[in-house]
Amino acid sequence: MNGWNDPWTGAPRKGPHDDGRIDGYDGLGGLEGDAGAWSTPAPEPGAPLPPFRRSLSLQRTRFAIDLSDASTATVDIDHLSGRASLYRDDRHVRTCDMPVRFSLGSDGIEVAASRYGMQRIHLVSADGSQRRLDPAQGAPEHWRAQLSLRHPGVGRALAAGAVIVLTVNLILLAPQLLELVTHLPHWTDRFTPFVSPIDLPAWANTALTITAGLAGIERALTFRHHRLLDAETDGIPT
Repeated sequence: MNGWNDPWTGAPRKGPHDDGRIDGYDGLGGLEGDAGAWSTPAPEPGAPLPPFRRSLSLQRTRFAIDLSDASTATVDIDHLSGRASLYRDDRHVRTCDMPVRFSLGSDGIEVAASRYGMQRIHLVSADGSQRRLDPAQGAPEHWRAQLSLRHPGVGRALAAGAVIVLTVNLILLAPQLLELVTHLPHWTDRFTPFVSPIDLPAWANTALTITAGLAGIERALTFRHHRLLDAETDGIPT
């Protein structure tokens, strides 16, 4: 695979992972370590874009955008492996670990994902302007967008419900986490441990964790993210 030229710039490439990382975004952490054995190998340069199968929509998603040179850039996301593959006019260009910035000459496509979906999938032009790529038909984000288009009331209710769930989780779980941290030895040796006024049973904490996960998926499908509100779901392992 080495020794081929970058189809965007014509420059020789060193390998499939030499695109830039995006500052401020983390990889998928624990998913990366075990996912390799389950994911498919990266396609060869020039390989055709495979059809998007809805049966894999829990694992994969896909976005596309028309470029100024009349070509189409498609980014195929494999959440399980934590990798993104760039295709130009339905031909594979390269595959990289996320987060990544695929260089398109002076422009670039920035791709980052969380455990619940996409955090960023934008074409960034040389002048600083940005456009989010459109979800491909059949992708989960496309289905969610169509739901809001056809049933706006349902879409707004889901969005509001996700905010409420995450807010309640934050209020209920934060004191318990603080109590846990302040009972660690290095804290108790110097300070008085915090005692949470909230003591939920295990089933309630499990229910909160599950609903927070569903809320995180809803937020990711609609490209909504808040540093504080989504901090809890960002940290929940899958």
